[in-house]
Amino acid sequence: MSTTIAAGIRVYSRADDLPAEQVRLLTADGRLYDSPGWLRYCESSAGGALRYLTLSDDTGRLIGLSSLRLVPDRRVLRLYDLSTLVGMEQSPEALFPNGVAAVSGAHCVLLPAGHLGPQERARVRGRLARATADLAEQESCRAVGFLYLDDLQAAQDVADALQAGPPFLAAAQTVLVRDWSDFDGYLATLHKGRRTNIRRERRQFAESGLRVRVLHGTAGLDERTARLQLAVRRRYSAPGSVESILADYGHLGRTVDDQVRVFLCERDGVPVGLSLALLDGDRLHLRLVGFDYEATGADFAYFNMLFYEPIQWGIDNGVAEFSFGSGSYPAKLARGCRPVPTYGVVRWPDELREQAQRRVAERADALRAELGLPLAPHPTERGAAS
Repeated sequence: MSTTIAAGIRVYSRADDLPAEQVRLLTADGRLYDSPGWLRYCESSAGGALRYLTLSDDTGRLIGLSSLRLVPDRRVLRLYDLSTLVGMEQSPEALFPNGVAAVSGAHCVLLPAGHLGPQERARVRGRLARATADLAEQESCRAVGFLYLDDLQAAQDVADALQAGPPFLAAAQTVLVRDWSDFDGYLATLHKGRRTNIRRERRQFAESGLRVRVLHGTAGLDERTARLQLAVRRRYSAPGSVESILADYGHLGRTVDDQVRVFLCERDGVPVGLSLALLDGDRLHLRLVGFDYEATGADFAYFNMLFYEPIQWGIDNGVAEFSFGSGSYPAKLARGCRPVPTYGVVRWPDELREQAQRRVAERADALRAELGLPLAPHPTERGAAS
């Protein structure tokens, strides 16, 4: 089922209702996080709170796609929580309900057709942004945000369309590009002290008796691995339960099972650690980890399972780029990752706009300092709304 809300624009409540062949063609050259399978996963894990907007040209050809997550309250991951951007976690009535154009993986689905030129792509983004914001308003959202846009020009197109103020630095993806043929080549890109530390971490892990298997798909995930993930969540005061993690395994298995790679760490055949990744062509996205902290002790299981084992597997299997996601930046940058900025644009409630824009600018400056990026932003990032 779909609804027409403007000329050429239709809204869908289920990814399975999207025009499958046209969406396949639109997303064929894109990344996993734009794909119909990933949208179905996000829809399942979001409890049906996603909406999809398509834009067609005068001939009926699909030329654009966007998504919107409806966020009724703060019972949501920080990834989608606009209040955390401005330090208003204790005032939920000010910003909820809202709409967030972002999906799991810290990615914004705002996709113009690849055959369009730059000006046409900008127009498509603008039309989709306005339609998405209009839909959020129809759903009684007090604010609407486009988060984790990986292109500053795309963010500027959204800001211009919504007259929402300048784009801001929202986060950064940490990316390791492989231009080396073996693990020693990777180490050679790091400074001497870091190389020495990693060799020690690898040696101690190898001598610990821990063994790693790489599994394809979700079939090897069960209650034992869910408990490992839950231990990490509890350590960092994140919500979750064994039941919710098992449900997530089911969502992954039904939607992107072929892309799932599980690095399973065992001691005497018993799982004591894991990292879960998604293979996206020649890119590998590291998604999550889980550990039995007592069983892994001081064997450097964390760094080996998050970084070194996936890197070694990637070398052996033709991976060209590793993405370690956002957050925990010091550990990732120290191991050779480079920060790739992602941007946000939010149309705040009128009464909060000035305060919110000031706070996101302050937050962006702090994030730039943490990432080692220049504190002086690109002119369009802060001055385009005037």
